[in-house]
Amino acid sequence: MKRSIIVIFLLFSVVTFANQLPCGMAMPSDTVVKEGKARQFFDKIGKFADEWFMRGVDTSYLALPKHRFKLSYLSDVGSVYTIIRCFDVPYYENIDARMKSNVLPKMGFLVGFRNINFGYLWNLYQHYTNFKLSLTQNAFGIELQRRQTFYAKGYIDASAIDGRLDLEAGSIAVSTTFLSGYVALNRKRFSMPAAFNQSYIQKHSAGSVLLYADYMYTNMAYNRDELITRTGGMHEIELYQTALGVGYGYNYTPNGGKILMHISGGPLLAFFNRMLVTGDSRMFLQNNNYNIIFSQKIKPQYKVYVTGRIRAAFVYNINERFLLAVYGVCNNIRFRSKDTPFHTDTQVNLDYNSEVGMRLMTWDWNAVLQFGVRF
Repeated sequence: MKRSIIVIFLLFSVVTFANQLPCGMAMPSDTVVKEGKARQFFDKIGKFADEWFMRGVDTSYLALPKHRFKLSYLSDVGSVYTIIRCFDVPYYENIDARMKSNVLPKMGFLVGFRNINFGYLWNLYQHYTNFKLSLTQNAFGIELQRRQTFYAKGYIDASAIDGRLDLEAGSIAVSTTFLSGYVALNRKRFSMPAAFNQSYIQKHSAGSVLLYADYMYTNMAYNRDELITRTGGMHEIELYQTALGVGYGYNYTPNGGKILMHISGGPLLAFFNRMLVTGDSRMFLQNNNYNIIFSQKIKPQYKVYVTGRIRAAFVYNINERFLLAVYGVCNNIRFRSKDTPFHTDTQVNLDYNSEVGMRLMTWDWNAVLQFGVRF
């Protein structure tokens, strides 16, 4: 990955240097001819891409920046707030867990050519990395994003046991992968990329109905034995969801694209819900020298869940080359089990209760500060 980053940076540097060579600099004739042909070739590719990106677009509302490439510095913060409730758990009765991750700042970069962008961020202290890859147009867009974080605050309380178990930093590690897509019905005058990767300039205010399609995978791993025991042996939860939805987005610009403010969002119907719980039976065994590890699929109580998403952005196009942007997203994730996540299919768990259930709700938000240079 580091080598790829260096190669991309050197490539952009060479292109920038070539564009800024003084006209009067003496160069061998063969070199001049080759350089001229190379520029003509890349100009043709760039013009073809520009025509494709502007196809069917109202040019009085939207325009492309003069410079096609972009290199940006990113600063990222995010957090996850999760509520987990388990009912009729053997020995613990009802369990109530509230967890909030620490807001880990990350730093990194984003490189892009028009509407194709790749971002990479990392945390200097926890060695956590996030990345984003996107291809967006006015008519449609798709984005792949992966985020990681630690829970730093929270507690787990069981109704049958006195005292509350407080969670310390590093007790739970969470990673989330989003594959998100959208279709904008008013593609002629409204641009999502103008707000989130600045590959368009929104010259006049406009809005559009948005169609959403999302796939999400979340992994929650417990790192403390006491925490695993308190939750009935669970030490990993994996959740898969696929959702479709309809929303609305609006770009407001009071001064011809110099400043842009965006807001969008809407409800989503999560129609594919799968949970996989991995745990052990340590709490039911008299001999602590071994444990029975089990992994079980949890069926959802409802076939469809109503979730949602909201996004916002503020973009300041300082001039043709420089820009400043702040943007963020907040996702809501819900799940309720139909059966128990603690069944091991063994004779160890003598107090197995088929009515054991679990409810989970998560708020996942992320915000990015970006300073970019077009060239």
